[in-house]
Amino acid sequence: MPTKAGIATLVTAILCLVAGRVFGIFELYVVAAAMLALVVCASLWVVLNWRSLQVERFVSPSRLHAGEASTVTLNLSNTRLFPTPVARITDQVEGAIRADAQVPPIRRHANTRASYRVPTNTRGRIEIGPMRTRVTDPFGLASSVRTSAPDASLLVLPRVDDIAAPPQPGGSTAHQIDRSPNRVGANGDEFSSLRGYVMGDDLRKVHWPSSARTDDLVVRVEQVPEHGQSLVLLDVRSSAADPATFELMVSAAASIVVACRERGDHIRLVTTDGVDHTAATASACDAMLDLLAMVQQTTTASLRLPFRMGRGGAEAGAVVVGNDADALLASMPPPTNGGAGAYIVRFQTQDAKAKPEASRLTSRRMIDVQHGEDFVGAWSRSVRR
Repeated sequence: MPTKAGIATLVTAILCLVAGRVFGIFELYVVAAAMLALVVCASLWVVLNWRSLQVERFVSPSRLHAGEASTVTLNLSNTRLFPTPVARITDQVEGAIRADAQVPPIRRHANTRASYRVPTNTRGRIEIGPMRTRVTDPFGLASSVRTSAPDASLLVLPRVDDIAAPPQPGGSTAHQIDRSPNRVGANGDEFSSLRGYVMGDDLRKVHWPSSARTDDLVVRVEQVPEHGQSLVLLDVRSSAADPATFELMVSAAASIVVACRERGDHIRLVTTDGVDHTAATASACDAMLDLLAMVQQTTTASLRLPFRMGRGGAEAGAVVVGNDADALLASMPPPTNGGAGAYIVRFQTQDAKAKPEASRLTSRRMIDVQHGEDFVGAWSRSVRR
């Protein structure tokens, strides 16, 4: 509890006692007693006043995209009858310089606020805390340090660019049918089979020629089109890209996810390390962005992907890969039955060497993003609004 000045004062008091004993000087006893009393009073003062300052921490927003700034607000209040002592508040921020502030005395039953900004240059989770408050007596002889606020965290999502969404899986007409507010029952476009009439069936679906032959009402069963999902595949193999290029890949995947969400698609996020996450609502899509905020490169990713491109090629979207992705792309099943397939966004690293592409790769919707090139520009040249 005593500070360096307090320890020096105690040492000086002991020396005075020894000197007074050796030389028989009574005044040195008085000086030693005064120094000891001063240190004791300073310690008691700190003990009685260290709880007078109450601190609350608020992080707003606690979830944001990289490049934005979050503000940490400290609410300081005095719950005692006397003014608070001068205090120093220290808040540790992971990956950044700690916040350090000197708090002047606060009047009784009063509060004040202080704030500081947390830079968010990279995605991930930033831990804030612990917050410690140091209270020192007016003479600087004693101090007390305590944890005044619990730890908090800040989730930094990948940077998101405003881009056009990839083509809708299953076609725009199918989506309009599926989302029509006037749709009653399972209506499709193609005839599938016949079945007996059940109370409540739409009379417009009655197949009258068959009903006349069987002397019983028969209704048509139409095939409901499968609309699939907007697929976003992210290559997380550490051999595919360097860390700087991988951050650009994660940002591109997040931008495509947000573009599909704004259009109202069902989204499916797949990574090469086995993550397979689907989202049909806005909250589920937020969880998908949270997953992208924490994704890391791995050396255990597989080159063969255990996923389907959608029955009948209905699943479309984008595949975000690094330069060394020929084997990965070759393992992907091609779209069938006229499916739109997926755009392939390939980020080239700085030391990438030009390689002749296989004929199967050139037949896909390939978007090559060269080192230093803007992803938005490369995407917009291939995908139109």
